[in-house]
Amino acid sequence: MRGRQIRTFLVILSLTTLVWAAVVMSEDKEYLFAVRVEMEGFDAKRFAVVEADSSVTLFVESSGFNAMLMSLRRDPTVLNVNMKGESVRDYTRRNDSGVEQHRSVAVADLSAEVAKMLSVHGLRHIGSAKDSLSLVLCERGVRVFRPSLEKLKINFSDGYGLYGDPKVVPSTVTLYGPEEVLASIAAVGVAPMELDNVSETGIHRVPLDCQWKTLGDVQASVEAIAVQIPVRRQVERKFTVPVKVVGADTSMHLRLYPERVTLSVWVAQDDLAAVTADRFSVSVDMADIRMGLPKLKVDIDRFPTNVRVRSLVPEEIEYVVIQ
Repeated sequence: MRGRQIRTFLVILSLTTLVWAAVVMSEDKEYLFAVRVEMEGFDAKRFAVVEADSSVTLFVESSGFNAMLMSLRRDPTVLNVNMKGESVRDYTRRNDSGVEQHRSVAVADLSAEVAKMLSVHGLRHIGSAKDSLSLVLCERGVRVFRPSLEKLKINFSDGYGLYGDPKVVPSTVTLYGPEEVLASIAAVGVAPMELDNVSETGIHRVPLDCQWKTLGDVQASVEAIAVQIPVRRQVERKFTVPVKVVGADTSMHLRLYPERVTLSVWVAQDDLAAVTADRFSVSVDMADIRMGLPKLKVDIDRFPTNVRVRSLVPEEIEYVVIQ
């Protein structure tokens, strides 16, 4: 009998406590609520962030239930602040590190954004621990490069080849960083990359060789470029070209063996009629003859830009000096 009375008492006490807690938790009270701040509206590559407010504590009015739910949220509430708006106050200051931009915005001017952010969680903004949020930026140095395609290897399918020059977009890459670091960068090129079995004109995304990342706080306008590779079907053509002697004079008479060489080239079908033997020129150097070399290396001096040289036969020739 006594045990039943105790159990009845505990049940009534629990129900009373729950009712009391429900009443208390349903009442609106003032709470402190920390909000993460993320600032935008500036070029993060061109400007380095020196100082920035990363959070703000808000005074909010809310029921206990909503306050408890907010405290249990895993994802932090974020207030995005545009630091380029009309309400932003700014000024510049020069110091030893360069020109600094100071920007600030009053929390009161963000009331609409704050109210919208809190209302979905059942909270009402009353005030803030800070009057304003500030951001200090330092402008980085600037240097512009034309990206090199030296490390891009293109393997064409049989019977196809490059037709003209590859087109790079964007045509320039801008690096932002300390002046002394930028001065140490000789060039900007693509990362080693190989394209296989290319048989048609297309655009390829090629990442840059971002070696500047190891040098310090350097940012790039892009980290990859688009390369358009013009391709045409190629036809093999052979041309017999006479060998000229560079630096020849009348004091020495020569006989070359052979006097002509054969150039094998790939030519786009569209250009077959325009590519003729007279557009090629090959030569040997008289200086090699005076040195008494047994054979002379044949150099290709001139050839159309729209052909791809496949072979030169022979690459070296013999000669006789006639006294």
